[in-house]
Amino acid sequence: MAFKFMKKIRSFNNRRANRKRMHRHNFERSVDTTQAQVTSDSKNLVDSTKTETATENKQHASFKSSNQDETETNATEKQSVSENNDEKPAVSTEAETTLDQPVADRDTSEKSEVKSENENDISSEKHPLTPEEHFEQSPSVKQELKKASTHQDSTIIIIYQDENHNSLSSPQIISGKRGEAINFKFKEFDHYDLININGFTSVFVEPYGSITLTYRRQSGANIWLFSQDIDDLHMLGKPRFVSGKVEEKYSLTPPDFIGYNLLRAEGNVKGNFTDKQQVVTYYYRDATWKEVDFNVKYLKMKVSQPGYDAPKGNDTYVTLAEGTVWQVFESVHLTNGERWHCLGGNLWIQEDYDKVQFVDSLPQYSVASTEGYQFSINLNVQAIVDFVPGKKLTLYDRPFGNPVDSIEDGSIVTITERQGGREMQWFNLDGRGWTIRQYLDLDIEHKVAQEQGRF
Repeated sequence: MAFKFMKKIRSFNNRRANRKRMHRHNFERSVDTTQAQVTSDSKNLVDSTKTETATENKQHASFKSSNQDETETNATEKQSVSENNDEKPAVSTEAETTLDQPVADRDTSEKSEVKSENENDISSEKHPLTPEEHFEQSPSVKQELKKASTHQDSTIIIIYQDENHNSLSSPQIISGKRGEAINFKFKEFDHYDLININGFTSVFVEPYGSITLTYRRQSGANIWLFSQDIDDLHMLGKPRFVSGKVEEKYSLTPPDFIGYNLLRAEGNVKGNFTDKQQVVTYYYRDATWKEVDFNVKYLKMKVSQPGYDAPKGNDTYVTLAEGTVWQVFESVHLTNGERWHCLGGNLWIQEDYDKVQFVDSLPQYSVASTEGYQFSINLNVQAIVDFVPGKKLTLYDRPFGNPVDSIEDGSIVTITERQGGREMQWFNLDGRGWTIRQYLDLDIEHKVAQEQGRF
């Protein structure tokens, strides 16, 4: 198209130059008038053209009209040349034809040429539409592009990021032809959920585009925290937990407890959250405990004295008899200088050499003959089994023996034998088996009276 425009411009310039060289005296005034008129018309045409907003269809129509004018001009020139061949053999036929034709005809021809030239200049000065604007203004262009595109002319970049805009993977680049459908599959990441898609398109539209996928890290399993006294294992506070995202780093801080010092932690206090629960246990010790010794020792009581439930604790109402020997399982040196010894469980005694002394071992006692000693007492007393409602009570073949039978709760039984002392008593029920005092209600007469009163 540009080549045709340039050809027309050169043709017009050549014709004007020839007219200047070949004009005659008798036509000088006419030619000057014609040129002035053409110049004036050209200026007016340029001014009016600059204010118009021509569409593509008008431009094509203008190009077609310009071509027709040029064709008519060429035909007129050929006819003029053939008529004046005999009179002017040495003069340019194109110039003569232009000069010999009437002024009105020449004005029309020159106006057409100037108009075509100006339209070409204006068309070349117009800012061309970008591919994106052209695609948006003409919906039918989509189908034309689809048919006309024979090579890949559209590129899309896919960006994978988390909520903090951190990249999760290298960007994915896909190319295709504009108008074609996009066939791709989004990436999946372990322990991440897709929460947002920005710039999504299913068809190649623009020369360049982008799709941004945002993912959120999944929540990890809780990490449970426990705090215990390392010596008696009682809980110092309520269990608590911390939570976070999978693979997110964590660092735990142990809680503080008044009167206790942290000794150690069991479990990972630093690491990453996972999809499985974790447990961390902090062990503390009483701040008044300076040293702890677990060496086995033996203490002999010089005098009878009470036992305590802890160092500097409360009386357990258990009396340690004079002359008895006890094994020491744990010894504690307090910050105030006192020493306490654990004799098993929650039974403690203070070290006082006026009351106790260390010995090398437990005394060896000989087993006396049991002949002639009566260990059980025969009875004939009724009682009621007082166990769990709806459940059966287990009976044993002897005290601390093996299970042999069971009996329903609430059953009335006859106690035939008793063994044991004040602390622990065992009863034989109808010869079926043994059970302890705590599961029997001996106040049967009162129970029977209550039942009779109900009826």
